[in-house]
Amino acid sequence: MGGLCLGAGAALREGRADPPVAAVRLDLADCLARAERAYPGLVAARHKIAASDAQLDEAWVAPFFPVSVTGFMSLAPTARGNSTYSPDVFAQNPLVSETGYIARVTADTGVPISPWTWVRLGRVRDAARAGIRANRGEAERARLELRANVRKAFFGVQSSRDALYLIERAEGYIATAREQLANARTQDGGTVGPNDEAQLEMAAEELAVQRATATRLGNLARAALGLLTGVGDAIDVPDEPLCPYRVELGSLSRHLTRARLNRPEVDMIAAGVAARQAAVSIQEWAYLPDLALGITAAVSNAPTMAEQPNPFSANNNNFAYWGGGLVLRWNFDPVVNRQRVRRLSSELAMTQAQQSLALGGIALEVTEAYERAREQQSIEAARERQERWGFQWFTAVFTQFQSGAVEVGDILSPLRQYLTARAGHIQAINDLDASLSQLAMVTGQADMEGAPSTECRAPVAPASPPVGADGGASEDDIEAILRASQAAEAPAAAVDAGVRPPGADGGIARPR
Repeated sequence: MGGLCLGAGAALREGRADPPVAAVRLDLADCLARAERAYPGLVAARHKIAASDAQLDEAWVAPFFPVSVTGFMSLAPTARGNSTYSPDVFAQNPLVSETGYIARVTADTGVPISPWTWVRLGRVRDAARAGIRANRGEAERARLELRANVRKAFFGVQSSRDALYLIERAEGYIATAREQLANARTQDGGTVGPNDEAQLEMAAEELAVQRATATRLGNLARAALGLLTGVGDAIDVPDEPLCPYRVELGSLSRHLTRARLNRPEVDMIAAGVAARQAAVSIQEWAYLPDLALGITAAVSNAPTMAEQPNPFSANNNNFAYWGGGLVLRWNFDPVVNRQRVRRLSSELAMTQAQQSLALGGIALEVTEAYERAREQQSIEAARERQERWGFQWFTAVFTQFQSGAVEVGDILSPLRQYLTARAGHIQAINDLDASLSQLAMVTGQADMEGAPSTECRAPVAPASPPVGADGGASEDDIEAILRASQAAEAPAAAVDAGVRPPGADGGIARPR
């Protein structure tokens, strides 16, 4: 028992009392769904919409329940008799006479009946509806931005993982090269150049820099994804390569029309113009007085003060009455009201000008995103062809090596070129997917067009087998020849190559 307690205490000191948090592995659809449920920005936007709905309901019910209630309560002296004679005429000081209280309540209400008043109330409701439209547009804009950020973080995690995968291969290859370089110095007939070790170590340090950068970007993307989805540090994504989205973009006018119809900012701007128009109309009708059917009631009670039966005497202490009639309310300030109308009209013209400016800005934003997506499509296609040509070059040289036409060192240069092209293709895929996500956001689309390529997880094969070859080199053959070639060509090949040690995953690059 004592040993168990000591072990528990040691675990607490080392911070191992709590078990590690189990990773939650989510695909892109799950990340988007969780983010929309948990993101505080969207929760706040939904509450803002609810507040706007309540404001519209208030505009409907407010004219029918304008009840104003006032109350009054104080000390009152004893005052008996009437207006002609009172035995308490010399004892009005409440400190020396019997003291009571006086309580009074008054209630007033009214319902507007003038037509122009109802027009003003209708414009108030129009302004409230415009506020609801604006807040809904703001919520939709926040939702589109959230989905774009989730996709960006998700693609960033996948891209950094692919980069680290290649770096691990290169680090394993350099480790093998170091070992072979040391063996070449001790074996008879081993040839080692004076700069071989320096080149090898420079390549190793460059890989260390690339690993630090890829790790930082991956950690940032993973932290952002955990924050957006509400999962936190336990977030993880499937261990799959980042695939390019395949989509036919079409013409620019198609995307401009889509943005004009679906972009939430367009509806927000239109709602702002409608609210300004309603404000001008409300102030223009303020020149006229408001007529209402009013009802009033009041009751006052002072037990220590006698009621006055004489109709010609004031009875301000004990009474109860109610009544109704037409009520006029008019803020008669036409000169001041004219300036208010001028101010609101100028603000309306300002908002309309801002509407034109904003629509032009949206068109420019869509154009920029569209052109960038087209550019990234071309770059990704070129990088893919470059990767395939590099693989074809390497397999062709390797086939010639199998037939004895070339030396072992001749296959290392094409291998380095192929791996460099592959790293560029990974970055191009990430840039393409990010640009398509941005295009979806600026056109008001919740989902990206197209779908991930179905061929990205298949190994890259040569465009056509070399003449006289039997289909190129297999993954196992490549691994075997790399191990056999380390002693002779390790320093030169280690500069740019990215090959993992044998048995890591059975291929020269992450399959696509």
